[in-house]
Amino acid sequence: MEPMQPADRTEPATLPYKSTDENLVASFRLQFNLYFGLATLILLSPYAVNHFIAGRVAMALFTSLIVLITAVNTVTIYRHKRQPIPFAYLYALIMVTLVAGLFLQGESIIYWYYPFAFIVLSSVEHRQARIMLFVSFALLVPTAFYTIDPPIAARFAATYLMVCVLGDVVVALLDRVQKQQAALAITDPLTGALNRRSMLTHIENAAESCRRGLGTASLLTIDIDNFKHINDTFGHHAGDDALKAVVDTIIQRKRKLDNLFRTGGEEFTMLARDLDKEGSIAFADSLRAAVEQSDILDGEPVTVSIGVANFEQNESIDDWIRRADDHMYLAKRHGRNCISPPFIAAVPLTEQTEKA
Repeated sequence: MEPMQPADRTEPATLPYKSTDENLVASFRLQFNLYFGLATLILLSPYAVNHFIAGRVAMALFTSLIVLITAVNTVTIYRHKRQPIPFAYLYALIMVTLVAGLFLQGESIIYWYYPFAFIVLSSVEHRQARIMLFVSFALLVPTAFYTIDPPIAARFAATYLMVCVLGDVVVALLDRVQKQQAALAITDPLTGALNRRSMLTHIENAAESCRRGLGTASLLTIDIDNFKHINDTFGHHAGDDALKAVVDTIIQRKRKLDNLFRTGGEEFTMLARDLDKEGSIAFADSLRAAVEQSDILDGEPVTVSIGVANFEQNESIDDWIRRADDHMYLAKRHGRNCISPPFIAAVPLTEQTEKA
C-alpha cells in the first residue's frame, strides 16, 4: 500500500519568538536611539534657549519638547533597556517643528532636514521608515517652495530626495546582507537544512505550544543507512551528493509547517506539528518510502531509518530528543529502512472481509 501522505496545512498558532537577527536589529535601534537622545540633549538644548531669547516662542517650545522626549527615552533606555515613547510621536513633533521652522526661520532650517532623514532610517523598521520619508518629502518640499525662493527650494528638493533615496538603498543593502548572514548562521551549507544551532529554539517553542494546548508536535530522527559504506565505496563526493539528494527528497515531501535540521554527519531531525501519534508515524513512513523510491545513486539503494516521538506533557526537551534517538536506533536494529514505532497500514474493509 502507498504510504499515507499527511495533508498540507497552514501554519499553526504558536508562541512567538525572536530570531537572533531580529534581536540584533532591535538592539541596534535601541542603542541608536540612546546615542541620538544624547546628541539631541547636547546639540538642541542651546537652540531651545536661543529661540526663547530671540522671542521665537513657538520654535522654543517645539525644540524643548523634542529635547524632553529624547531625554525621557535616553534615561529609560539606559536604565531599563526599553524606549517608553515610540519614535512615531517624536517623528510627528519633528515634522511640525521643521514645517513651522520654514515659516518662522526661512531657508536656514533646511539644513536640519538631512540628518532627520538619517535618523528616520536608523530608528524604525525599513518599511515604516520609507513611509515616513515619503510623507516628509510630500510635506516639506511643497512648504519649501511656498516659503523660500524657488531656486533654493528646487536645490533643496533635489538634495533631500537624493539623501532619502540613497539612504533607503544603503539600508536595503544592509538588510539583504544581514538576512544572508542570518541564513548562513542557521543553515547547513552543504544540504540547505537548518542546523543544530537553530534546532533547540524551534523545539523549545513547539514544546511550549504543546504545554499550553496549542497543537501537537513530533520529532522524527532520520539517519541514512550504511552511509559509511557509501563514502567508502563511491567516495566522499558521492556521499555529499547523497546527503543533498536525501534532504531534497524529504523537503519536497514535508509540509510547509515542518522543519528539517541536520544534527550530525548523516543524521537529521524533523520537527512536525499538528500530527497525532498515528499520523506522525504514517508521515515518517511516507518520508522513508520517498527516499527508498528515489534514484539517489544511480541504482544503488539509499534508505533511511527513522525514530518517531510525540511530545508528552511534563517531558523535558532532552528526554523528548532522547526518545526519538532511541527509536531511531531501534529501527536500525530491526533491519534498517524502517521506522520505530512501526507503521501499520490500514487494511481495506474488502480485504478484511475476504480474510474472514
